[in-house]
Amino acid sequence: MTNRRVFIKSVLAMAAGLSLGVRKASADTGPFPSNIVYTADDPGQWAKKAPIHVPQVSMADGKLTVQTKHPMSEAHFIVRHTVVGADGKVIGAQVFTPKDKPISTYDLPPKGEYYATSFCNLHDFWVTKFTV
Repeated sequence: MTNRRVFIKSVLAMAAGLSLGVRKASADTGPFPSNIVYTADDPGQWAKKAPIHVPQVSMADGKLTVQTKHPMSEAHFIVRHTVVGADGKVIGAQVFTPKDKPISTYDLPPKGEYYATSFCNLHDFWVTKFTV
């Protein structure tokens, strides 16, 4: 369990660092290195898995909701959601067990650019950039 926590913290730190304005890895991959961080536009090796792994963001009634449309089982599940500001500040996070639904809700942050992340135990780290 400790190794998973260290890995998740490392990935979140990398995502926060990348969000601070690192230049694009290439013209095709967007702001994240391909096959390390996955997005709807760059699903890399998991292209067929994108629809159930990309975090979906919605806003209503002063709340921000992140949902990953992913089935949950002991063998394959979403481990965590995190919302991070473009400045690297963590707005909130939710850890899931295989019995949970991968939906998390946070107070709506101030206007600006943010990243919603979804980490799957089998299909890696997914990010959606959004603006409030």
